[in-house]
Amino acid sequence: MSLANTKMLGAAFKGLFSILALAIGGGIIVWVLYNEIVERLPQYQRPPLVGTFGIAPSMILVGLHWGRQALSYFRRRDV
Repeated sequence: MSLANTKMLGAAFKGLFSILALAIGGGIIVWVLYNEIVERLPQYQRPPLVGTFGIAPSMILVGLHWGRQALSYFRRRDV
């Protein structure tokens, strides 16, 4: 496998993981907001030290960063 194919495969995986990070982070935020605003489910317990949203905002930021990197690779290549 050539270096160009390896980089393209890496960019594709980075794009896939960016979508996954955005979906998980967004899902956590929606779940927390639902439990805080609409109805508190018995499974929900707010972690006292981490904060209300926990790691979800960081996952969204990482997902946006990875997505921009993957898109910039494919825009440069004109694939």
